[in-house]
Amino acid sequence: MDSHKTTDSREANVLLELCMMGAMSEEVLDANSDDVLDAVQKHASHIALGPAVALSLRDCSIRLRFDTLAETEAEAYRRIAELIEIIEQHTDLKMTGTRSAVESGKLAELARC
Repeated sequence: MDSHKTTDSREANVLLELCMMGAMSEEVLDANSDDVLDAVQKHASHIALGPAVALSLRDCSIRLRFDTLAETEAEAYRRIAELIEIIEQHTDLKMTGTRSAVESGKLAELARC
């Protein structure tokens, strides 16, 4: 009799939108997105499979898309929360609101996105 537990992991496609709280130039937003992708690739590769970022200048936001594996919906949300914590620890970004508003430690320029 096989005593190994069979895992029934499912793949979840996640889009995390990090909306900047203040105005910043395209260059600063791009630098923040590079930091996010770097942190995810170096410290969260066990969570975020195939991460990719895109910028929205209109919304002054970073969109992080990735897949994650989880057995339950609750586990998927825990993995996303862990990923957000990793981003906070390894970038200048700090989550400040309930809708993923982000405050950047990088110098925000006067130009509006």
